[in-house]
Amino acid sequence: MIKTRTEPEANYRAVWCNGKTLRFQLDPSKPITELKFPEFYDIKITGRCPGKCQYCYMNSRSAEPHYENIIEKTRSFFGNIPKENLPFQVALGGGEPTLHPDFCELLEVLKTEFDICPNYTTNGMWVDESEEYQDKIIQYTNKYCGGVAISCHPHLEKYWKVASDIYINSDIILNFHIIISDMKSIDYFRTIYDKWKDVIAYFVLLPYGNQGRAQHKEIDWEYLVSILPEDQSKIAFGANFYPYLLKGNHNIKVSLYEPEILSKFLDLKDMKIYPSSFNLIDIKESK
Repeated sequence: MIKTRTEPEANYRAVWCNGKTLRFQLDPSKPITELKFPEFYDIKITGRCPGKCQYCYMNSRSAEPHYENIIEKTRSFFGNIPKENLPFQVALGGGEPTLHPDFCELLEVLKTEFDICPNYTTNGMWVDESEEYQDKIIQYTNKYCGGVAISCHPHLEKYWKVASDIYINSDIILNFHIIISDMKSIDYFRTIYDKWKDVIAYFVLLPYGNQGRAQHKEIDWEYLVSILPEDQSKIAFGANFYPYLLKGNHNIKVSLYEPEILSKFLDLKDMKIYPSSFNLIDIKESK
């Protein structure tokens, strides 16, 4: 299916096809500016996660309650956006979204009622659930999702590696999210890349976020650049790597857009919209 979006005020036109977005400037001499209606939303559907990551930038915990009424909230939010301005895709996260009791229904609602392609990020801990629920996750993912992103946390390998094999064997498009900070984390990325590069769509590198309960860490950008594979066609960079990419001291070939002009972060707990999950400043309050 092909979809198109145009926002003249933002000098923006986009074509979405098979999960990929091609963006064009209406006036090639001017940049694309912030969209009134984002083409992509990150959506937090729960604050609960049993992963116990010491560096969790969302400060998710196993004792946190799942958000209530996420189906009704989603219908209300997207139901108030003109159909021609609905996002192409959304990414569901948390917390661990697959453990929310309404997760599978939400995938179906987004796709069938709004024709929005849902994707989601998971640490794979759903593999500890019942076999019946595991089968349901894969069934709904296959039927309604564009793809899945696996968070490759070192201390959760026994979950995400099993989940990855299940997704791959089910012909589900799979990306890996890998948090980058010091040399150890970068070496970990390269080990994962060398082992999985033939079966993973993209390796998305995310800079360590100094928020939530994460302790401060520096990013070893120079070492990361030195260890990147020669063929970088499967490497993608999280938005917070934007200032590093602007330095130009690399041979990385990427299309650069000012972060947060094309997407937004929606927290279903309080229905607030933020520039991104790394920039939790309420947009309405900041204007």
